[in-house]
Amino acid sequence: MAKNMTDRRKNVSRSQASEVKPRERAETTEKAVKASTREERRESATVKSANTSKTAARRNSQGSSFATRMRNNKAGRFVYDAYYELRYKVTWPTFEEARNMTVLVVIISAVLGALLSLVDFGLYHLFILVIGGK
Repeated sequence: MAKNMTDRRKNVSRSQASEVKPRERAETTEKAVKASTREERRESATVKSANTSKTAARRNSQGSSFATRMRNNKAGRFVYDAYYELRYKVTWPTFEEARNMTVLVVIISAVLGALLSLVDFGLYHLFILVIGGK
């Protein structure tokens, strides 16, 4: 019994020694947050100054063209983004893939049309049989 108690004490003291204390953890995260915030402010300040000079130079050289005004408009921005996505982001099928998929769609449509025609024909004759016609 005494041996178990000493083992427990050793285990408890080892786990407590390896554990980082909550106060130390909080101080470390606060320092990291402050440092990252400072770095973000510095980067944003340099980016803003670079963007401001570029924008001013662009405005002076280009003026206010119709295309620029349309890109800044909501509808124009939508059209521009749609064009960009269709041109650069969409993976279009090759000619052979498109042809094979088209043939497959035609075949499946024909099979389903024939199946629905048979069901329609059968239901029609069942209806005639129930009513007692012909």
